[in-house]
Amino acid sequence: MESTYIKNLLKGEVPEPFQDLEGKVGALFSNFTLNLFIKEEAIHDDYTLSQNEHRSIRTFSSGEQKKALLNYLLSRDPDFLILDNAFDMLDKESQDHLLSRLKDLSEKMTIIQLFRRKDNILPFINNALRLQNNKVLFSGTIDEYRNQFQENKTFSVEGNIPPALVEFEPMSNPLIQFKNVSVKYGEKNILNNICWEIKRGDFWKLTGPNGSGKTTLLTMVTGDNPKAYGQNLTIFGRKKGSGESIWEIKKKIGYVTPAMTVLFNGRHNVERMVISGLYDSIGLYKKPKNSEKDLAGQWIDLIGLTCLKYTRFADLSEGQQCMALIARSMIKHPPLLILDEPTHGLDDNNVSVVTALINKIAEESQTTIIYVSHREEKGLNPEIKYELIPGERGSEGSVRRHV
Repeated sequence: MESTYIKNLLKGEVPEPFQDLEGKVGALFSNFTLNLFIKEEAIHDDYTLSQNEHRSIRTFSSGEQKKALLNYLLSRDPDFLILDNAFDMLDKESQDHLLSRLKDLSEKMTIIQLFRRKDNILPFINNALRLQNNKVLFSGTIDEYRNQFQENKTFSVEGNIPPALVEFEPMSNPLIQFKNVSVKYGEKNILNNICWEIKRGDFWKLTGPNGSGKTTLLTMVTGDNPKAYGQNLTIFGRKKGSGESIWEIKKKIGYVTPAMTVLFNGRHNVERMVISGLYDSIGLYKKPKNSEKDLAGQWIDLIGLTCLKYTRFADLSEGQQCMALIARSMIKHPPLLILDEPTHGLDDNNVSVVTALINKIAEESQTTIIYVSHREEKGLNPEIKYELIPGERGSEGSVRRHV
């Protein structure tokens, strides 16, 4: 809701209560801005953010990317800085470093933070606005805001998980097994002697600092990383490199990440988008069967989007998009569901809804879940944690029951 409001502020159309910023130049520190630079690099070989590093910004960790973006924005000497989801997808060390730097900047310039979660409010922010339809509903101190808006609701997802149209053939246990897997890129060690056994019905949380190798691990499972070949790695009962195709692997995996939202920015409505999960396609390019429409309808009812069945996916809120993506990934009841930072960019209420849905899937289905995040989400119930711990020879893995 704040996008138009913020765009006007950056264009110099200064709304209340920011009259003091009239005629001044601002900069937007956000994932949206970062993605624009990444896109320019990919399309036009524009290495603005990484020209001094002699490598692609896409190879940077999340913390390194945000540091490079902030350095660039500050080099343009703005009068004020707008922060949008500045800490999302950063590990604690990166968050602490960024917080310290922003605190120093707040003594020299105006800092405006867009926040969706109360525990993300920066300690040096003193005043708050609440916007709806780009109009100010509340203006006051942070303490007044916290007292007035108590949003500590608990949510549940009513109904049962819909059954699959076709069940996968029984698979061996464990589903995934890493045995003494090590990975390096050039001279850089990424993973060291990883041993990880993922069994049917497990609910894992995968965590570790930025750059510790989480993405490397996941892409070895999904078949997207050639480093998996030659390793002692078994996926769905088959040794990696024994003749399986990448598509045979992918059809057994449901995958959700915030970056997927840009793939469905066309005219895909919610129903067709959810049905596309049966075909592992980006969009639906054939007439769906009645049984497929009925099943998609059951999932759409479950996630509370019944009245939005024929609405364009791109027109949904971020929370609704996340729920729809999870329904799309689960409609086929895959043996493995990977949720990569699914609550990124969501507000407190939407996080509670998504958390309730994930717990329900874990309780009522046989699908194995790998949940990837730096955050400890209140109410989320993974059984086991796999933590990557960086070292000189690469990250090693640590397993512990999640309390």
